[in-house]
Parts: sequence; structure tokens; C-alpha cells
Amino acid sequence: MSSARAVSLSAALQTSIILCQRFAASLALNSPFETPQHDSKAPSPLVLLHAAATSLRAQVTKLSLLAITTPFTPTAVTTCLLPLNESILTSLVTAALLTTPETTIPSFSAECRNLAATALRDMQALLRLLEARSQTKNPTAELGEREKTGFTEATGRVWDDCDKLIPLASEGVTGYVVRKSNQWLDLMKDAVKELEDWDPEDDIDEDDPFGIIHSDHDDSDDPHDNKHNNDRAAISAGVKEQALKVLNRIPQSIHVVIKQRLEKIPKDRANTASQTSQMDTLLKRVRHVSELIDESAEGMYLGDLELCLKKAGEARALTIEVVESVLRPISWLNATTAAVETKEDRYVQRALEWIRQVDPGGSSRKST
Repeated sequence: MSSARAVSLSAALQTSIILCQRFAASLALNSPFETPQHDSKAPSPLVLLHAAATSLRAQVTKLSLLAITTPFTPTAVTTCLLPLNESILTSLVTAALLTTPETTIPSFSAECRNLAATALRDMQALLRLLEARSQTKNPTAELGEREKTGFTEATGRVWDDCDKLIPLASEGVTGYVVRKSNQWLDLMKDAVKELEDWDPEDDIDEDDPFGIIHSDHDDSDDPHDNKHNNDRAAISAGVKEQALKVLNRIPQSIHVVIKQRLEKIPKDRANTASQTSQMDTLLKRVRHVSELIDESAEGMYLGDLELCLKKAGEARALTIEVVESVLRPISWLNATTAAVETKEDRYVQRALEWIRQVDPGGSSRKST
């Protein structure tokens, strides 16, 4: 009887492991697997993704407890594995595959796939530990601390994957775009603050980071050298101030776009293709603005003052494009009637005027 149970558990485990392997492979971007057909009348795949991730987390908790608790009971573990094999794993991969770039946006779709694939790979690692546990000759023997730690860590990784998938499915594309935009905004603020705190006179010589070559005893007494260094520091300080006049205003304008437009998009109903497309474009542009600010600051740090101003100008020009693109609320893109100007509209208009008022004097990105 015990042999039959062991075979049953072995078969269930092998099925689970194979499913995790194949499903994870099917989620790769270059996978040859075809995306399942989605009925437009069916519930959103995000509902299925949320349910599957929630069920996976619960089932993993049960499996982990059964694995570390004595006596080890193969029938109980097998019973716990069956829902995984029959529905949970299939639902997870199906939902991730149905969350396509065409029905959502490319970055959201990629994140769903990546997280689901990671969950499946981490699940496979847990199943391998369970497989080793099932081969123990004495089911009443206590697991050692090392084995228990292995199960705890493997379970924790799957939990972490599910804890990322569940809110991702809950927030949908709109919530995702808001969250990611805020992350890029925080990076902008950090980059600007770092540049504000940087002192050109304290710049470190890359060839002599510890000041060994040019020690206090070797300081040049040539007044021309001192004048040159002072002039260079003064020019750098002037360029830094010029760049910061622009860079300080960019996060403020982007904040208005997020607060008054992205966060105002209704989350309780499906977005139109036009709205989704605009959110995708906005997110890409916000990310690019953050990257341009980093490049501007890097130019300053490297002593390439022309590059610093050039990138600040490009960041400003792109920020203007971002604000101009949301002069009308995103949720009204398809409205046929003229809308009355709202308080939010006035905030956006002021944000546009605010960023237009400054110019670093470097080259600006042309509008496309």
C-alpha cells in the first residue's frame, strides 16, 4: 500500500515539475508557443492571473508545511499537488500569455510574463526539494535545520513572486503606468538633488583619487595654474546653476502630469485602445526624461559642460511634449463634445508654462 502511495506521489511530483519547466519556457519572449485565443466577452485575463497567483501562494504554503512536518505523509502531499497540476499552473501560464502587448502595453505584458515565469522556476526548485523529501526512508524522522531552511527559503521566493503578481493584476495597466511613472519621477528627483549637492571645487581627479600625486607639498605656486583652476571651477558652477534652473522644474511638471492626469484615469472600467496607447507613450517618455537628466548630470561630473546643457535642453523639450500631450484628460480622448475647463486642466496648463519659461541655452530636442 505504501509503495502505491509513493508511486502516486512520485507521478504527481514529476507532472508538477514538467509542467513548471514547459510553462516557464512558453513564457519566454522568443518562445514558439502560440498565444491562446481570448474571447473578448470573457473576463479580463488579469482576473485569472490574480486568482491563479493567490491560489499558488496558498498551495505552496500547504506544501511547505507538509514537507517540514513529521510524520511526512505522501497521500496528503499528493492531494495538495493535484490542484496545481489540474488547474493552478495552467491558469497562471494562460493568464500571463493572454496579457499581450496588444491588449495591454508591452512593458506591462513583459512584466506579467517575467514574474509568472520566475514563479514557475522558483516553484520547480521547491518541488525538487519536495522530491528529495519524499525519498526519505524514515517518514517520522525530523528534518535538520539545513533542510528546513531550504524549504523556508524556497517557499519565500515563491511567495515573493506571488506577492508581486497579485498587486500587478489588481492595479491593471493604469495602476502600473502610475506606479512606474512615480518610480521614474523619484529617480529624476534623486538625480537633481545629487547634482545640487555636488561641488565643482571638490571634484576628484580620476588619475589621482587619493591626492597622492598632487600632495600639499607639491602644490604649484604658479599663480597662472591657480587662476586656471579657479576659472574652471567658476565656469562649472555657472553651468551647473544654468542646468539646474531647468532640471529643477522638470520633476515638478512631470508630477503634475501624474497627479492631474494619470491618477485621474478611471480604474473601474476598461481603457480604450487610444487611451492605452497614450499611456504607453507617456510612460516611455517619462522614462526617457529621467535618462536624459542622468546624462545631463553625468556630463557635469565628467567636465563636459556642453553635453550637460545639451541633455538638459533635450529633457526640457521632451517634458514639454509630455505636458502638451495631456492638455486634455486622457479619459476624454474620444469625447465628441467640448469640455469645460477644470481645475486639473489649469494645473496642467501652468505646468506647461512653468517648464517653457526656462531654457538651458543648450540644444533642445525637436518635437516629433
